[in-house]
Amino acid sequence: METRIFFNPGDSIANIHDYNEAVRKGQIYKKEKKVDDLVIAKGPNDEEYAIFYAKDEKPASHDQVKAYDVKKHL
Repeated sequence: METRIFFNPGDSIANIHDYNEAVRKGQIYKKEKKVDDLVIAKGPNDEEYAIFYAKDEKPASHDQVKAYDVKKHL
């Protein structure tokens, strides 16, 4: 089951059109930066996947946010 959460698009680490590539880049970033709270999320326009820090989640009422569907936690 997907989870819909809100992020400011400007907070994304990367935006990638291919899901598998997004997962791969997220795993590389996680290993290089030694972080453990990344999510791969499908963008509101359904055209690309974004990588975010899970801690950057915002409330729906926050300025400049868009809804993303979380596809994978890294």
